[in-house]
Amino acid sequence: MKIKNYSVLFLLGSLPVASGIAMAENSLSSWSFKGFGTLAATGTDSNKIGFYRDKSQTQDVRSEWGLTSDSRLGLQVDKKFSDSFQATVQWVARDHAGSFAEQNLDWAFLRWRIQDDVNIRLGRLGADAFLLSDYRNVGYAYPWMRPPHEFYSNIPYYHFDGADITKKFSLSEGYLSVKVYGGYSFNQLPTQSGLNNQKSPTTGISLRYENDRWQARLGYNYATVTSEAPIQDLLTAINNPLLAQVYPDLRQLIPAIMMRGKEYHFGSVGVVYDDGVWLTQMEAAYTASNTLWSPTRVTSYLSLGRRFSTVTLYSLLGIAKTFQHNVTIPSPLVASPALLGIQQRLDQALNNNGINEQSVSLGTRWDFHENMALKTQWSHYWLGNNGPQQWQQSSGNITPNNVNVMSVGIDFIF
Repeated sequence: MKIKNYSVLFLLGSLPVASGIAMAENSLSSWSFKGFGTLAATGTDSNKIGFYRDKSQTQDVRSEWGLTSDSRLGLQVDKKFSDSFQATVQWVARDHAGSFAEQNLDWAFLRWRIQDDVNIRLGRLGADAFLLSDYRNVGYAYPWMRPPHEFYSNIPYYHFDGADITKKFSLSEGYLSVKVYGGYSFNQLPTQSGLNNQKSPTTGISLRYENDRWQARLGYNYATVTSEAPIQDLLTAINNPLLAQVYPDLRQLIPAIMMRGKEYHFGSVGVVYDDGVWLTQMEAAYTASNTLWSPTRVTSYLSLGRRFSTVTLYSLLGIAKTFQHNVTIPSPLVASPALLGIQQRLDQALNNNGINEQSVSLGTRWDFHENMALKTQWSHYWLGNNGPQQWQQSSGNITPNNVNVMSVGIDFIF
C-alpha cells in the first residue's frame, strides 16, 4: 500500500458510521463520526530531567517509561444541516493541565459555506498558526512520533473562541487559501507556582498554497495578555510597604514582572514536498514579545523521509534559540533567609525563561494495517544555557547537557 499524504487520508478518507437499517439511513446520512488515537510508550536515559511533549502537560517521562506523553484519543462528530451549513465538534482525551473536559475541547464550531470558495466558521476553532494546525493531535497524519519538539512544544495552545473566514483562489494547478481569524484564547498551563490561567485576545492571517506535490504556508498572529503572571504572592509581597523598608529597590522590577498588557507577535513559514516516495518538510517561526516571561525566540525544524512500500524512514533536525537579556535582581538591605528567598524566586522567574535546544531524530513508520501505523523514534537533545525550559527540571539536580528520548507506539484512525 502506497501512502502519499497522511493528512489528506485522515481528513478526507475517514468514513461516517452508517446505519444498517434502511428506515434510519436517511436520518443518519447527515451525521459523521470519526476518531483517531495514539498508544505510545516514551522514556529517556536520565532521571535528572523530565520530557514533555509540550508545556500544557502535567506529567513528564524519564528513564521510567510512561504512556501519558504521547498517548491520546480523539473523537469528532459532524452534523450536516444543508449543503452550506454544518456543525463540528472534536474532543481529544490527553494529558492537559486545568479542566480536562474544557481544555481538551479543541473544536466546536458552525461552518457556513457562503460560496464554493468562501467559508465562515464561528465557535471554538483550532489556531491556524502552523502547518499542523488542523491535525496536530492526529499522529496518523504525519510520519513522526510527535510534532517536532523545538517548534511545537513552544506552542502549547490548541484552540481559541472566535471566528474565521477563508477564501480560496485557483492558482497554477493548485489553490491558494487566505484565512483571517480573530477571537479570545483561554489556556490553562502548569507552572512551578501552580496553574496559570492565560487569557488573551488574538488575531491573525494565514496564506496556504497546495497542489499535487507542494504545500506552502505563511502566517502571522498577534496576541495580548489580559491575565497576570503566576506569582501573585510575590506581587503582593513587593507591594507591601513594610517590605519596602528593608528591600527598597524591589519595586523597580514591577514593570518587568507584570504580564498583563504584554504583546506577542508570531510569524511563521512552512513548506512541504511529497511525491509519494520522498517527503520533505520544514517550518520556521519568529516570536517577538515585550515580556521576560516569554523572551523573543526563533524556532525551526527540517525533516526528510523516504517511503519503501509500507515503510517510511525519516530524519528530523530541530533548533530553538532565545534572545534574552538577564535582569539584575537587587539585593535586600538585610540578608535574611526570607528576603534572599524572594530575590532567588525573582531571578528564577525573570531570567530562566529562555530556550537553547537542538536535536536530531531518526525514526520509522510501518503502515502494517489499513488505518494503522507502527512508529519508533530516537531523539538526541543538546541543552544549552536555559535549554531545558520545555522540560521538567528537578530541584537539586544538575541538568544534563545531553538527553536521549526513545518512543514506540501505534497510531490509528477510524
